[in-house]
Amino acid sequence: FDLEYLESDTKRPFAGSAVGYCAQSLKEYYSPCTAQSPFPPHRVLAAHGFDSTLATPIIVNGNKFAGCILTPKAGMDAFKKPDRVLIQDIAALLAANIYSKRLRKQTEESHKMTREMLHSFIPPKVLGKIEGYWDSKMKKAVENLENMPSEVERSTSWYVANADWSEANAEKAEKESRNKRNEIQGKINLIRNMEGNQDDVGVLVHGEEWVDALSPTSRALYAESVKSVCIIFTDIVGFSRICLDLEPIGVMNMLQDLFGRFDSLCDVHNVMKLETIGDAYICATNLFEDDACYKNARNAAIRALAMAKDMILVTRNAQIPYKNVPPIGSYETLQIRVGIHVGDITCGVLGQRLPKFTTFGTSVNMAARMEQTSQASMIRVSKDFHDLVGDAETGWMEKSSVSVKNM
Repeated sequence: FDLEYLESDTKRPFAGSAVGYCAQSLKEYYSPCTAQSPFPPHRVLAAHGFDSTLATPIIVNGNKFAGCILTPKAGMDAFKKPDRVLIQDIAALLAANIYSKRLRKQTEESHKMTREMLHSFIPPKVLGKIEGYWDSKMKKAVENLENMPSEVERSTSWYVANADWSEANAEKAEKESRNKRNEIQGKINLIRNMEGNQDDVGVLVHGEEWVDALSPTSRALYAESVKSVCIIFTDIVGFSRICLDLEPIGVMNMLQDLFGRFDSLCDVHNVMKLETIGDAYICATNLFEDDACYKNARNAAIRALAMAKDMILVTRNAQIPYKNVPPIGSYETLQIRVGIHVGDITCGVLGQRLPKFTTFGTSVNMAARMEQTSQASMIRVSKDFHDLVGDAETGWMEKSSVSVKNM
């Protein structure tokens, strides 16, 4: 029966058989005379010359019935105690094998899920930037230490003039700076292991001491300003109303289907997915790209616009899974609003437990405002984005001005 039996909600019916007895009692059943057994299958075996039958349960994890070894034998009372002990040992070995297979399957599923989650937390390209950021910071600190004047005072992080430093204090400060650099490098290595090491992923996520080891200092692991990034914001029209008519699992399945379509489009248009917040999907172009400089910002803007158009198209194929199924041909599909802006952003990695890549700044807020003031199945862009795309797009509607709060 193996894993299929263990994971099935409805167990196979074994009533009226020795296997059923083993499944219920988790004990072996020995019939020294099958002709007199209360179970019809045993009497059938007796008619074929098998006078004794032994049913030995396969028990997983001490209390889970996973199957049974049914052993018929010619001769009355043919199974002696050593025979029964041997078969019990075989059943125990089979149980251990089944249990290890189940654990292996669960571990593989956990690793796969964890890798997907961690990939969304910190994009691979950011890991190299974290390392470079801290490496340059630490080198600068060491240079400052070597060149500092004779009268200085060391604060909790950097160095301020005012005190008399001895040679011993200077060596101590240099050692602490080196330890700090090694500590940050250790954190970076742990994050890299999260991304690539399948054996360590489950430990890193589920082990408390490993999670604590990831906790950064009071400083962020990484921060950077990036110019001319095209930010795309989308959300579902009437999402709150739709959720009122759906079970929780229906809402999640609907979002999984839609966001899965968007993820595929990111690969098509070379767009970087940033995050999802509720029903909002946020992505960007010209962020950590090999040719990410202003002269290529127009190409990035054109790709962002093509991405937004395709997002609207694929959303029209995503049906709303209402509990009360409508008549055939009258299914309602989802609609989204889209907003795009181009500008400078600040990005970095934040978090104590599971560090997460995040973006913020005026440009991100402007993209969000463009989406909030957009209409169903429409794309609203800022003037900066419109001017950057230029004549590469000819399908613009009439220009309109909107009031944007707190901008």
